[in-house]
Amino acid sequence: MSQTLYLKYRPQKISELDLVSAREMLEKVLKGKSLPHAWLFSGPRGTGKTSAARILAKEVNGNDKDLNLEIEVGTCTDVIEIDAASNRGIDEIRELRDKIKLAPMRAKYKVYIVDEVHMLTTEAANALLKTLEEPPAHAIFVLCTTDPEKLPETVISRCTRVQFKRPTIAEIVAKLKIVAKGEQESIRVEELEMIAKAARGSFRDAIKILEQVILSDKPVKEVLGLLEFAEPRTLIELIKTNETKKALEFINNFVAEGVAPREFIERAVEELREQLLETMDKSLLPLIEGLERAYERTKTSAVPQLPLEIFVIENSKHETLNPKQEDPKPVKHGSGKGKFKLEDVQVRWADVLKTVRPHNHSVEALLRSTRPTDYDGDTLTLEVFYKFHKDKLETDKCRQIVGLAVGEVFGTDPARLILQLGQRLQPAKEEVVADSVDEDLVAAAAEIFKVEAV
Repeated sequence: MSQTLYLKYRPQKISELDLVSAREMLEKVLKGKSLPHAWLFSGPRGTGKTSAARILAKEVNGNDKDLNLEIEVGTCTDVIEIDAASNRGIDEIRELRDKIKLAPMRAKYKVYIVDEVHMLTTEAANALLKTLEEPPAHAIFVLCTTDPEKLPETVISRCTRVQFKRPTIAEIVAKLKIVAKGEQESIRVEELEMIAKAARGSFRDAIKILEQVILSDKPVKEVLGLLEFAEPRTLIELIKTNETKKALEFINNFVAEGVAPREFIERAVEELREQLLETMDKSLLPLIEGLERAYERTKTSAVPQLPLEIFVIENSKHETLNPKQEDPKPVKHGSGKGKFKLEDVQVRWADVLKTVRPHNHSVEALLRSTRPTDYDGDTLTLEVFYKFHKDKLETDKCRQIVGLAVGEVFGTDPARLILQLGQRLQPAKEEVVADSVDEDLVAAAAEIFKVEAV
């Protein structure tokens, strides 16, 4: 495969544009009596804006065969593509204004395609506006953006706007069928629909995923990570049936298999959205909103799956995860003092977490956001990266669970536990402290540890 499939199957004519609405709009405007000198193509990434801009350059220049070929390979001197993300200053726009006065070398019109135009500085955008207000007769501008709201209204008002809407699943599947047929690959419609959903509104991403499937020669589900052990519908059903412990185990299993919690949440929200639109069941709304909150928290959580685990417990109906478990009784300490050191507990920290898990799954999850900093066989010092986590681990119940686990691993009396608040593993945009934690998060934590939220 000498050329990537996205470039190989890139639309080259208006009739080949994948978005029906954009195709019809372009055809309508080009059939008009006057030709706009400024265009604005706006819409999500991967929907064909730049491809449409090149096609427009061909159309206004009469679809000359040799010129079209140069435009397709990017060697046409009269079609200039500018990346505003890296050429965003006023000096670059001034240079463009000076060069635009020069007549085209071969084409009828000189076409300037400005990609990500919203990235221009305010001064550069104002300079561009002056050019749009008084353009040379031989110049046409095509501004492409994923974020038109960031453009000055004065720039938008000077342009003929073509909206590239998010494509439907059917439109993406239709494109994938063309690519699969061209590559002589037999892929079931159900699998193409899986790819289309995973692409999240991007023709480009969909074709890239299809290319991975073809090159890897693996099932679509495996390439997408959509294996049975990570089906969002399974977790949703466990929550609905109040099988909280099984739901937490389900999360732990798919994380252990390498499935990213954020990607899983995205698919879970999409699954619930489809159920909501199909059934109009309002009881699904709290689940969707809860998953959206969990998705945001994964950006700053030291333990990637913890927000999802909290979501599960938030939606449990007061199920006792360990109904037969009694509060640990006070125990003696000291039998291992001086026999071990920090390196010992660092090496066997995974064993400690494994030992904690059967006693309390949530305590194990919180321990994953800590780091051992000292151990002498009797006293274990942990650095905790969030005050909220530290407060919960300092409860007597949690201290005893951790201490018993350490003692079991090292064959000593239960360890004494000292907790120290340290710096986060990954800097976050906002400091999360006990006073700023959402009330629902505090309530969820209170449910985990069976304590009263204050």
